[in-house]
This record gives sequence, structure tokens and C-alpha cells, in this order.
Amino acid sequence: MTKNLSPLILTLTVSLLTMGCSEKNTFINWTYPNGKYKALIMSYDDGLVDDIALAQLFDHYGIIGTFHLNSGFLDTKTIWNKGKANEVLQTYLSRDTLKHVFKNHEIAVHGTYHKALIGLSDEEILEEINVDIENLTALSKNKISSMAYAFGSTNENVADVIRTTQLTNARTVKASYNFELPKNYYLWNPTCHDNEAMNYLEEYISLNSPTLSLFYVWGHSWEFRDTLRNENISKFCDEIGNRDDIWYTGAGTFADYHASLKALEITDKEITNPEGNGIIYFREKGQLKSLDPGKKLIR
Repeated sequence: MTKNLSPLILTLTVSLLTMGCSEKNTFINWTYPNGKYKALIMSYDDGLVDDIALAQLFDHYGIIGTFHLNSGFLDTKTIWNKGKANEVLQTYLSRDTLKHVFKNHEIAVHGTYHKALIGLSDEEILEEINVDIENLTALSKNKISSMAYAFGSTNENVADVIRTTQLTNARTVKASYNFELPKNYYLWNPTCHDNEAMNYLEEYISLNSPTLSLFYVWGHSWEFRDTLRNENISKFCDEIGNRDDIWYTGAGTFADYHASLKALEITDKEITNPEGNGIIYFREKGQLKSLDPGKKLIR
């Protein structure tokens, strides 16, 4: 490792006053579902037929992928880099296969026609994104809540426009090289591209801290046509998959849980999980517990 990552991510540890003066303070540590402190998101772009093998690899290791699709290109073939030395014919997924291929994964937005959003008007941005949302909702029969910026093309204005849609998060291609939770879910920087993921694998697996962390990896499944990259992603999944201490989740589910944590109403006397919020998990004196929506935790 050449970079020193800070494991102290989101403490969210609340010290509650106790009922009696003779008792010690009770400490609460918020956790992910099932008491886990570590999470993994695997995020892949474009929606080519190569996603099929990657989704199957993830299925084998209990990993959940977030797959960002360009719905306007589904059921088509197109030539990338036409006229150049690296010209290649690409085949996109068929619309009628999506529910089967991604039955265990999250389907997400990548723009209807993979347009760079910087330079477009607000109306053009919304057309590119909202049509993709509508198409993918109809095809998947699921709520679409996540996005990745095509070409990584985004800025504060673009992010503010995306915030007006139903989407709860949008991923950039700028690596953070850390395991921290995002400060801005509409300019969400992943930990790294998958060609660097092996550099951080051992550190994350060995991380043992009662604070919430996230390993967020992104890439393109068509890159695994390269033999070495294919071997590396298989090894990565073999090492990090099927572990008891990691929450395998899509970007949308992760964003929802973090939003529920931030929505807790905390005073020196009680903690309230508002109606309509998600279930929150925590450890109190080492014991795993949960706080349902509409319920309170009294000191």
C-alpha cells in the first residue's frame, strides 16, 4: 500500500445519559443491517452483454452489483472508436433479459444515450436522465434511484439538476482512495476503479473498527475481456465475497440507509426514528438491536 487510508469514517456514536447517577453511560454504535460496520458497492457502466458474466460472478460470491444502463442503446449494436485502430463492435443487452440478468442486483441510470451532461441545458439534462429513469422503471418494474455520470461529466450545477429528479445518488469517476462515506450523494466519489481495487483489498478485509466504512468500486464489464483484468476481478471477488462482516449492497439501498441514519432525531433524553424512515440497527453494550420507524429509544 502506498496510500494511508483513514478507517475512521462515520462515527455516529451517541452517548446516552442513564436513568441512575450510579450507573455508567450507555454507548450506542450505529451499524449497517445485521450489525455490520463494513460495506461493499460494485458499480458498473454501459449495459453491454459482458454484464451477464459479471452479474453471474457476483451471484457466486454473494455480491450485489449496481449496473448503470443506457436504455436508448438496449437491443442494439454499435461501433465504438469508428475508423480508429481500437475500433470495436459493441453489443448491448436485450431489453427482455434485464429482469433475469439483474434479478439479484440494482439497475441504475447512465443516461438514455450516454451524453456528457456538462454543456447541456438543464432541460436537456433532465430529458437525458428522466427518459432513462422511465425506460428502466418500465423494464425492471423497480424503483430507479441510482445513477453514474456518463464520461464522469458533472459539476455542481449538473448535480443540482439531478437532485431535482427521483434519484437519490449519482456517482462520479473521481477516485477518493478512501473508505469514507460521501458528503454529497450527487457527487459521490468511489474509492477507486476496479483496476486499482486489489491495492486496497487487504486493508479493507483486515479493517476491524466499530465505525461505518465503505469500499466503493466502479468500472466497465467489457474491460474484463482483457485476461489479466478478468483474473484480477475474479480474485478480488473470491477474496472479498461471502464474508460475514461485509454488507453487500447496491448504491440505492446504501444511500437510503445512510439517509435514515441522518434522519434520526437525537436529544439528550431520547432517540426517535421518524415514521416513514427505515429500520436502524445498532449495538448497545455489545448487543445487536434495531429501532423501527416511529419508535423511540429512551435514556
